[in-house]
Amino acid sequence: MDYALTLVATEADWRALHELRRATLFAPGRHPGIVYDDNHPHDHAPGHVPYLLVADGACIGMVRLDFRGETAVVRLVAISPNLQRQGHGSVLDRLVVEAARARGVRMLVVNSAPDAVGFYEKIGWHRHVWDAEELAGIAADCVQMRKAL
Repeated sequence: MDYALTLVATEADWRALHELRRATLFAPGRHPGIVYDDNHPHDHAPGHVPYLLVADGACIGMVRLDFRGETAVVRLVAISPNLQRQGHGSVLDRLVVEAARARGVRMLVVNSAPDAVGFYEKIGWHRHVWDAEELAGIAADCVQMRKAL
């Protein structure tokens, strides 16, 4: 497969990103009481950069990197439900590392969903509390992790 990590730039890109988030991260029943907001201000905040994972011309995943100097927070990671557990997440991780390094990042951090911790550990992430205040609300059950670049 031919993969690319592309910046979300067009209206079509934003539609693909929101559709993917709704199908994965905000699927019915996943976060009761949470209403997904297509216009959440965090997506457009300075230093917050959303990307699409494109494979053979089709959007199959997404991630947002929130740049904080030499650290970047990996947020809202998703692979299309019908394509999960096929190696695409590992490709996304590799491309995220490349994009982060290109911007001078030396450390990635993430609030991992509990069921994704094993995946992250397998690809070189380590459990590490990097900001306990982040573990509130929708992220209350997350496990914080980091990956040195």
